[in-house]
Amino acid sequence: MLYGTLILTIANLIVRLLGFVYRIILSRLMGPQGMGLMQLVFPVYHIAITLTTAGLPIAISRLVSAKKARGDIQGIRRVVKTTLMLVTGISVVITIAALCNLDGIAEKIIGDERAKKALFVLFPCITIVGLGASLKGFFYALKDVHPPALAEIIEQLTRMTLAVSLLCLFASSTDNSTKVAVTMLGTVFGELASLLFLHYKYHRTTKELYSARQSIRPERDKILGTILAIALPITATRLINSLMNAVNSIMIPQRLIAGGMLREEAIGMYGILSGMVLPVLFLPSAITSALTIVIIPDLSENLALKNWKEIRSKVSKAMLITCLTAFPCMALVSSLGRPIGEILYRQPMAGTLLVPISYAIVFHAISHTCSGILNGLGKQNRGAVHFLIGNIIQILCSFFLLANPSIRVYGILIGVFLNSCIVCICNLVTVLKTTEMPFRFPDWVLKPGASALLMAFVCSVLHNRLGRLHVPALTNLLLSVVAGFIVFFLSLWLVKGLPLDLLKKPKKKPAME
Repeated sequence: MLYGTLILTIANLIVRLLGFVYRIILSRLMGPQGMGLMQLVFPVYHIAITLTTAGLPIAISRLVSAKKARGDIQGIRRVVKTTLMLVTGISVVITIAALCNLDGIAEKIIGDERAKKALFVLFPCITIVGLGASLKGFFYALKDVHPPALAEIIEQLTRMTLAVSLLCLFASSTDNSTKVAVTMLGTVFGELASLLFLHYKYHRTTKELYSARQSIRPERDKILGTILAIALPITATRLINSLMNAVNSIMIPQRLIAGGMLREEAIGMYGILSGMVLPVLFLPSAITSALTIVIIPDLSENLALKNWKEIRSKVSKAMLITCLTAFPCMALVSSLGRPIGEILYRQPMAGTLLVPISYAIVFHAISHTCSGILNGLGKQNRGAVHFLIGNIIQILCSFFLLANPSIRVYGILIGVFLNSCIVCICNLVTVLKTTEMPFRFPDWVLKPGASALLMAFVCSVLHNRLGRLHVPALTNLLLSVVAGFIVFFLSLWLVKGLPLDLLKKPKKKPAME
């Protein structure tokens, strides 16, 4: 589990780094108008993508891993075939419906008719993305993380190369709408390159897998119904998240204005919140996202075999990895939030808001991991209900508190904290009850929490001392961060909180007959 998480984390970091460089290049080639137009296009596209890529890859991952554990080779073939047909059917319907209503989407939903060209290029990509995501789910089920990891990097490199080349070729002779359409063409061919690579690896993998001897009598279960039962709650959760983002983008500035802010001030504050402060919650996501991808087929396989001892072991390790990631992130932001806001963002207000939001990082990370565990254990309906409850509470806090002149922007932080805390508790309680395992407070909370507290103290003291010695601000920040992490891991090692057993090479299981 740790190896797969590590590989996916490295691939995720590489893709994010390439994406960061890509955005810098695009901003110079397209200018603010082009970048703004592109940002208008993506939310609509992402909602369409969610319908085909949210729940179905998790469904194929769970079902293939369960059937592999039972030796049901024919069942694996049926699951893959049914899922790919379902993805193709849904995505084709969405694409045709979108292309037939381009004018309405561009003018009424996006509010800019210049988006039509980009949407025309981008919407056919939905089928490609859906098929690629499903094939990734197949490889995750087989615990082969290398093809999906490489596919992500291939997609990003192809997208960057083609889009930048076309923009350089046509930059001087095209308007903003055409520039965005050309950029979307890079996205389409990037996803296509990724899909072709995954299809090639799938063909090679299944040649050996499907030729294996059937070890049990094939099950005649209702594959389509099972897939939909898994996929629909997860898809609903992702759609709620997308709609929440859209609601926040409209409601937050309006409620701040109702509280007495000027319109320009309110929009600027929303920009600080959405672009600088709230993304801090996702600091541990590079690891927790990879962890949830890896653990879902692991849990599903052991659930099929009724191996609850192994399930408890996997859950305990996942929780430990999550806490060892989230606690130092919280310590870092809570102790150095103000200099981070001033140095990296050049926004003192961002630094002020980073400190209180940091206390939600641990709750948000644990709720994310527990959500993945619930998906792996077949409790996706419970996870969806918890997510909905948390988001309703956040919306209510934003609506009533943002307009209060004495609270204003802190209302959104209160809502985010309550949302993260409530969803975390509900998900964690459900996981512990389902697996019938205790809450391991010393390993999950006490040891990493105490080490993080010491880390925060060292970061704060060292940063203040170096500041008095007139060390350059960026150097001061980097030295404080490095020293803090050294103290965290050293103190964790002293209290025997480092999971050194996770680093041991797992024993190979006998091949499936």
